[in-house]
Amino acid sequence: MNLYGLKSIFLGADVFALSGQCKRIALFFSIMMFLFQTPCLAEQPIKIGVSLGLTGRFAIISEALNRGFKLWERNVNNENGLLGRSVQVIVKDDKSEPGRAVSIYRDFIEKEHVDFLFAPYSSLITEAVLPIAEKNDMPLLIAGAAADSLWEKGYRNAIGIYTSASKFTVGFLELLVLNDLDKITVVYSDDPFAVDLAESTRKWARRFGLNIVSFEKFKKGTQDLEVLALKARANNSQALMVCGHMNEAINMCNALKNIGWRPKAFYASVGPALQGFYDQCGTEAEAVFGTSLWEPRANYPGAREFNQQFIEIYGNTPGYHAGLAYAAGQVLKKAVNEVGSIDKKKVRDALFHLDTMTIIGRFGVDKNGKQERQHTFLIQWQNGHKELVWPVQIKTAEPKF
Repeated sequence: MNLYGLKSIFLGADVFALSGQCKRIALFFSIMMFLFQTPCLAEQPIKIGVSLGLTGRFAIISEALNRGFKLWERNVNNENGLLGRSVQVIVKDDKSEPGRAVSIYRDFIEKEHVDFLFAPYSSLITEAVLPIAEKNDMPLLIAGAAADSLWEKGYRNAIGIYTSASKFTVGFLELLVLNDLDKITVVYSDDPFAVDLAESTRKWARRFGLNIVSFEKFKKGTQDLEVLALKARANNSQALMVCGHMNEAINMCNALKNIGWRPKAFYASVGPALQGFYDQCGTEAEAVFGTSLWEPRANYPGAREFNQQFIEIYGNTPGYHAGLAYAAGQVLKKAVNEVGSIDKKKVRDALFHLDTMTIIGRFGVDKNGKQERQHTFLIQWQNGHKELVWPVQIKTAEPKF
């Protein structure tokens, strides 16, 4: 007798009144009907692998990305997952070390057989794992790295979620022009992101007619930046620009405090946009400028809801890195839904042609996968609050020098 014949016998019957053999048949029938009626529960989740420096020098920002990924995972699963399947974001600690990240991504592909990959934090580590994604022809959604060099190596699977480093400082340089400040010192660490950012800043400064009086590189991990601060003062610099990550921003803030001097304008690329920067620097963070890639007050679709959910779950406001991670999930979901499958090549092709809105703004990449439609913001700390000072269309305060 087939399964559907059994249904006519046992449907509605009192199982406990049946014989032992009939009970077993009825139980088997019930389980099979349940599985047939809910096929998505029998399928494996769609797995997405990402390594982050949850310990080590990138721990603060990596944790912000981790929270953004996890919030997206929660929300997408509450909305029936991807193609009716649940989503699992597998996060592993690379300890902020490129070599460890390389091993993790190999395992993601060769042992855990993940379906998709999110990139790690920092251009340094992303640069190390990109060849693995390329070798296995897997799209790598990059939400934690912005060095332009990542998209200059001919890779087919590097998908940038946000603006590359070459455009990070445009808003700040525009403000310098508008306020007649043209003597600039640029210092930068020797990692790929900072180098690209510094070089692009020099090019943009020339276009704006600004004068860079000093341009100096220092070793990544250098904590005492007083020598560089003293040189900036000796050059009568009106503006000091630090190209690097959170640690470099904090270390320069401390150096300026120690020598008792401040230029009229102090900018740091990564750090000031995060609450953690103010928490560590205190009042020394006042008037510091920084680039941000997402602010809830920009009011992109879903941004305020994301901000509210993040506060409810984690107890603090999200920095832009959390928003970048969440946006990477949004972009992947859009591409998978458009394709109607998790075929990696089809999803990659969809990502290259996608034009959509996320909580950080518009997404769209060029032929190399570099983001070209998302825009940056310039923030400044004023009276203990982070204010938007550029672009003028959405500014919440006038810049102070």
